[in-house]
Amino acid sequence: MPHQEGETQFIKNPEKATEDALRQKILDSLEQTDPRERVDEEIIKKLLLLERNSEFNEDSRKIARGMDNVFSFLEKHHALRYPQLVFSEKQKSEGRQAAILHDVGKSGPADATKEESETIVRLFAQEQIRDPNLSVQEAADGSFSENERSKIFDCLKSLDISPSMTIRQLWDCHAQWTRDILEKYPSGLSERVRIIAGSHHIDRGINPYFLTESEIPLQSNIIGTIEEYVDAIEERVLMAVDQYEALIRRKKSTHEIAITLVRQNLAKFKQKDLTRLICDVIDELGREKTLFL
Repeated sequence: MPHQEGETQFIKNPEKATEDALRQKILDSLEQTDPRERVDEEIIKKLLLLERNSEFNEDSRKIARGMDNVFSFLEKHHALRYPQLVFSEKQKSEGRQAAILHDVGKSGPADATKEESETIVRLFAQEQIRDPNLSVQEAADGSFSENERSKIFDCLKSLDISPSMTIRQLWDCHAQWTRDILEKYPSGLSERVRIIAGSHHIDRGINPYFLTESEIPLQSNIIGTIEEYVDAIEERVLMAVDQYEALIRRKKSTHEIAITLVRQNLAKFKQKDLTRLICDVIDELGREKTLFL
């Protein structure tokens, strides 16, 4: 019988409709429109797990917007002095994809089972944990019931993760896991996207791609290729925006405290002109509250 105007239409399977909407949201974020070029289904499953059980994907979307805004500001105000700061649409798109994917490792190791992945996501999603030196055991004791802890520790044992490791050590595993996931399922993702995403904590010595940092100053044109140099810029912007967003949202830091800590964390890099310039842009956009718009 045809539907009559004014009648209520019911969704036969609301859970499937919601799942389809979440999947499309992820594909849109990744700018994946051609089914032949889409990322591997295993990565989509991991992103769906994060979407349903944490704020990490929403954080990543904010970071992608922040990167776009930083790039636009750099081009508008500094491209005359530094021609390398003119980015192609392809480079910008790859930067956004890397931002969306950079925390996929918070779903656990590449070969984790569904139950293991869910356990890792639940541990990572406990934003009330403030002391990174707590052991995983202590963090779980303060966040989950006795029955839940038993299941969690069984999963951690199967992943060879010791409950005695600190929660900071567990958190730091996610960059390596991001790299492993993207390399295991590289379909639809360029090498640049994978490297940028997996290297977003290189400032803390987490370097899963074993990259070497160039000591060539920003103003020098004697570089291997402009693309390689832009890779370095994109990685640096992703690191800085990622740290700033985490300090503002999860740590509830003021802008002044957040940008000071970001500057301190990135001060170790030898390309000091580049690092200072990026932090200056984040400082200005952050004060204006336009960084993530």
